[in-house]
Amino acid sequence: MNIADLGLADFNIIADSNPSKLRGLVLRAVELGYQTVAINTVVDQERLVTRKKRKEGDEAKNQLSEFPEPCTVSLSDEDYPALKAKGLKPSILTRLTIVITDNDFLIHYNKSEVVKKYDLLSIIPKNAQCLINLLKSSFRFDILSFKPELIYDSVKWSRKLYNDCVEKYIHFELLYAPAISDSENKRKIISLAQTYQSTGKSKKIFFSSGAKNPIDLRSPADVANLAFIFSLNENQGKDAVKKHCQDIHKAALGRKVGVYRVVIEKLDNDTASSSDSDEMDTD
Repeated sequence: MNIADLGLADFNIIADSNPSKLRGLVLRAVELGYQTVAINTVVDQERLVTRKKRKEGDEAKNQLSEFPEPCTVSLSDEDYPALKAKGLKPSILTRLTIVITDNDFLIHYNKSEVVKKYDLLSIIPKNAQCLINLLKSSFRFDILSFKPELIYDSVKWSRKLYNDCVEKYIHFELLYAPAISDSENKRKIISLAQTYQSTGKSKKIFFSSGAKNPIDLRSPADVANLAFIFSLNENQGKDAVKKHCQDIHKAALGRKVGVYRVVIEKLDNDTASSSDSDEMDTD
């Protein structure tokens, strides 16, 4: 990954086992005006099992001893004429979302080589305590998201909890596709957005689709206008489809690089003068 202007982005195109269907989703997003999309693979912690604990029979079909490989889509120049005319090309990122119940998922995550292949990392906590415990750990992730059915029962937000997330460069995702397809989901997502406004002034909010079908997608301008129903102002709505996505990408790059230290030493005048003299003699 390179640090570059990602343009308008949708960071939640749901991965599909049908390559043709997934490619159609990505093409539709690019056609609507998105320069960057992230293909999102969702894994529930409950499916992760060690080989010793693996069950037999029908239950074993949904078990995973390793995280799935990232889904990718290849595009040719003919697939994005509008972007090509501007001298641009689409960026297709990969995202892993883990639905967690406690920190035990770290046993699998820390041993996995596959997770390192993903560009973005997202967490969906099923309860407040697992989020709090995760924030206290050294584990880092980029995106905090929620399934609509978990919104009411998962996390009771406070200003401190919100700011703890912000300080760790975590961004908050609001999905619009579930809100379009179901009125109850719409109420829950609007309620979550209002909670983010009251506890954190809607800092670090970004919009994405969570699209499983092309019909779920909307243009970036239409998505930015959702700011008015998601308790954001006009500028925050624009940032939610571009700037904050850029920030997520930068934070993800930093997370993957890891912690490093830089030592800065000040040279004394004698050393500096000697260095200058050496340079002059060399010239």
